[in-house]
Amino acid sequence: MGAMYAIAYNRLDRNNSWVLLVKDLFAVTTIFYSTAYFIIPRWLVEGKYLLCLVWVIVIYTWWGILSYLAAGFIHEFLLPNERLGLYVRMALENGLSGLFKPAFLPFYLLDFIYLVSLPISMKIVQAFVSIRNEKTALELKNTELALNNAELALNNLELELAFLKSQINPHFLFNTLNNIYILVTEENPKGAESITQLSGIMNYLLHESNRSVVSVDVELTFLKNYIELEKLRFSEKVKIDVHMECDDDSYTVVPLIIFPFIENAFKHGPKASNKNAWVNVDIEAKESKLTMHVSNGVRYVAKPVGYIGGIGIGNVRKRLELNYGNSYTLNVCEEEDSYTVDLVLNLSVQE
Repeated sequence: MGAMYAIAYNRLDRNNSWVLLVKDLFAVTTIFYSTAYFIIPRWLVEGKYLLCLVWVIVIYTWWGILSYLAAGFIHEFLLPNERLGLYVRMALENGLSGLFKPAFLPFYLLDFIYLVSLPISMKIVQAFVSIRNEKTALELKNTELALNNAELALNNLELELAFLKSQINPHFLFNTLNNIYILVTEENPKGAESITQLSGIMNYLLHESNRSVVSVDVELTFLKNYIELEKLRFSEKVKIDVHMECDDDSYTVVPLIIFPFIENAFKHGPKASNKNAWVNVDIEAKESKLTMHVSNGVRYVAKPVGYIGGIGIGNVRKRLELNYGNSYTLNVCEEEDSYTVDLVLNLSVQE
């Protein structure tokens, strides 16, 4: 009988550890899931470190409560061996306050850290790696979006430039060629000169205008050729005064940035004024600034209801904003018998 009791006692000693195993499994499970799915994403990731410290104290206390209850269960219902009995007596004698006593804190704290550090640390690393991947993906998406926006702006700029080129092509070229034909058939010496001017315009549109910037001298030459051909078109019916001056051949300007204002002066001035038609063009490039004053006579015509207006000047404003930002001023004054545009922009210097 005594032998049977001894065998049962030894078997119970060996199996006493299951209580601590169940306790630790339950503690780790509750701590892990609450920390992984609530504390880490809501507090740790968002930098609420004080709340995280409070949480560590809470789960440490929770683990201590479970350890105390497990020790009480072993003491009441099981027969622990010497080593486990020492752990049980220490836990019961110190109670829950032992968790925070300086003499026993290293023992409890090391046991707690050993239990929860591995699963929690893995989850923390996984969370931060996931967040880093999300941030990287977002940065790549933002970069791609910025590139798409830049490409869109460039495409818009190219479309606007193409639009400006197309404006000058059909009617202007037809009328100019017709006038040159008349001059040539009449053996007027101005015919050859007009052909040269038209050739200069075509060369500019085909080659120079595709660049990001051109020399101010080249731009002014293009404008002079255009105005001379417009003079040929309107003959003596329109009073046209032109003054263009540049004091440094290293100045550069965005191509066709001021042409629409001059083109509009002829398109909406002499064509619409009928009587006393006039156009004034004054452009100076001095001290790294381009100053343009363009004005023309107009005949006031009431706008129909719902009239919005053309898109030419609106496109030029967009191009000015894209290329010069805050480095320009543009004032448009529309009166009953005149239309005036004043533009001042900073010029870059070609190195």
